[in-house]
Amino acid sequence: MHGPTDRRLDDESFAALKAEVLRAAVELSDDQLLDLTDAMHVIMRLRRPGRPIRHPDGWVTDELRSFA
Repeated sequence: MHGPTDRRLDDESFAALKAEVLRAAVELSDDQLLDLTDAMHVIMRLRRPGRPIRHPDGWVTDELRSFA
């Protein structure tokens, strides 16, 4: 069984992806770059332990800010 920490691109694929993202980033508007950055942050928040998976649309809706 694979856990969340087992996800990984091989080094060559990751290097190619990173190079392409950085190459494309110089062509993006500030709004597009912020949108892409926000989307990556959403993915990181979804990976937090205890995040309810039963809400598959969670990556496109605002996260509740409840500390109760």
